[in-house]
Amino acid sequence: MDVIWIILIVITASLIKGITGFGFALVALPPLLIWYSPKEIIPVLIACNLFASTVIVLQKKQVVIDKRYRYLIVYGALFTIVGAFIFSSISDQILIYLMSVLFIGLSVLSLIGIKYTIKLNHLSCGLAGAFIGILTGSISISGPPLALFLHSTGVNNQQFREIFAWFSIVTSIIALISYASLGLLSFDTLTTTVTFIPILYLGTFIGKRLNNQLSISAFKRLSMAITLISCVLLLLR
Repeated sequence: MDVIWIILIVITASLIKGITGFGFALVALPPLLIWYSPKEIIPVLIACNLFASTVIVLQKKQVVIDKRYRYLIVYGALFTIVGAFIFSSISDQILIYLMSVLFIGLSVLSLIGIKYTIKLNHLSCGLAGAFIGILTGSISISGPPLALFLHSTGVNNQQFREIFAWFSIVTSIIALISYASLGLLSFDTLTTTVTFIPILYLGTFIGKRLNNQLSISAFKRLSMAITLISCVLLLLR
């Protein structure tokens, strides 16, 4: 029965990834913590995110990335290493509390639909990259804050997907290398990743085809509501 629930969670998160372009870890991580510890599941989600982002880059025509967004990616990669050290040095219980509070905040912001504008320059890209890199390395979450930042700078849809995918690829590779050097990867990590990837690919594939048939905003709000409930349950656990 547990296996069925895990598969359903991964499929749901994959559908959201396919429809919205991000949100896989945000939706999958809170409920998966019922069966896995943070140090078991976060490297798996990082590897899954690397796979999904690589597929997106291979499928789409390359868009020239503005030099300022390259600062975003470079700083994201550098501070992912910092995040990995944070991940390795604090206990699972503290990680769960921190993740739950952050996830609740991100879910509420998404449900409220707050919009704002950020002036695009080297400083804003560097600060955003550093903050999101730390989140990526420590709790595997880059999607919602990166999406908020990119939307606030006024990128078009093609630029959004290209920058997002490359940021995810670079930071995921750095995170996995950092985890390996810190002894946080195991054979179980590999086997779980191999198990998740076909489900992730199937869910993402279906999600892309549902993109034009479903209301993205309604589906995203539902997923954020589920995430919010999962985080509250984690805090009360």
